[in-house]
Amino acid sequence: MRLITVAFPSAAEFLASYEDGTFFIHTRTDAQIGEAVLAELSFPGLPNRSLVRAVVETLRIGVDNEGLTLRIDDKDAATRDFVVRLARGELRIESTTHREHKRFPAALPVSYTIDETPGMVASLVDDLGAGGCFVRAQTPPAVGTKVSLRISAPDGGDICVDGLVAWTRHDEGSGFGVDFEPASGDDGRRLRSLLRKAQESGEVDLERNG
Repeated sequence: MRLITVAFPSAAEFLASYEDGTFFIHTRTDAQIGEAVLAELSFPGLPNRSLVRAVVETLRIGVDNEGLTLRIDDKDAATRDFVVRLARGELRIESTTHREHKRFPAALPVSYTIDETPGMVASLVDDLGAGGCFVRAQTPPAVGTKVSLRISAPDGGDICVDGLVAWTRHDEGSGFGVDFEPASGDDGRRLRSLLRKAQESGEVDLERNG
């Protein structure tokens, strides 16, 4: 699955290109109608780049208006709606951070503890990268809270990492972004190996089945 980076100069420019789950980008990238791609979206005010799965819906060929239209996959509807509502000014993010590592769409079970409080909360990781992840939560912990996560990997094992809540989201796709502390030992190696294999193979959808 090809990765396409799309940087809009402003939220208004993104909204101008967006219509009913699709958006147009000016590009000379070779593509085929129906091709599945991974689009990395960014514009000022968006907390880190957002990755969404999409399909090439139309192509335009011309000197002044060359590009393609991408339809965002319904699997990433929560991310799509978050980006659109943020661009419209309908959402407020408590905190923003600069993300140094790409994150890939995921659907991985996770259990986590908050500030070493006894008891674990079961949830789902929506995206995952070497530097952090996004965890679904109806009531996200406060920014700056320490969390310890046990992520169920696609191969059946677990990856244990610690981190801090970097930002929170309060909407239908509510949850919190985590910045990982440097992961060492077997957990660090397994995380890096998992992401490296996903990127090299093009199988960027990390999903735990069963």
